[in-house]
Amino acid sequence: MKISFVQFLVLIIVGTVAPWASGAETADSINLGLGGLNPMPHCNATVYLIEYEHPLTPTLAILGRGSGVYYRFNNGNYLEDGRLRGMDIGARYYRAGGMRGFYMGASLGRWKGDWTFTQNHNSPAQWEGTAKSNSVRLNIELGDRIPVQGTKVSIMPEVNLGKFFASRSCEATAPSSQIGKPCDQKSEVNAYLFFGVAVGYAF
Repeated sequence: MKISFVQFLVLIIVGTVAPWASGAETADSINLGLGGLNPMPHCNATVYLIEYEHPLTPTLAILGRGSGVYYRFNNGNYLEDGRLRGMDIGARYYRAGGMRGFYMGASLGRWKGDWTFTQNHNSPAQWEGTAKSNSVRLNIELGDRIPVQGTKVSIMPEVNLGKFFASRSCEATAPSSQIGKPCDQKSEVNAYLFFGVAVGYAF
């Protein structure tokens, strides 16, 4: 039996709202997190984040996130040190409901970055520069919210995979003959995989 688009939309809405009939209640949560242990070659990074998470249904939550990243990329020839900061909005699906247990989520955000770079590191042909970037970031996450019994606290280990879609500007700072000249250097940090853990507090 075929159904119209309107009927399909009604089914989605009913399927989303119906779980509230179970009477399950979940609370908002503030999550503070730290990430690192980046398995990507030549790159070390530390990620800081704070999230506000709000349940829409027993299985679906929305969130807002502010993050900061400090990183260094060094492959022996090219050195890059930078700082990224951004804001994301996204959603999480909790398979077991109640903002507990295994979850998967996705978010989209606006990010800015400042970084310095050294090309041909430790070579007579070495040159240096500074750069700025504006990015849209897509992030996919898998995690587990583990309640601490008898408290409003949860431990949230997770893995994140993402991609920056960036525009940038840069200029040379060395050697002296190149100072101030524009360049086309691209950041080496445009995609990532990292592990992290957050502490959530329900209220």
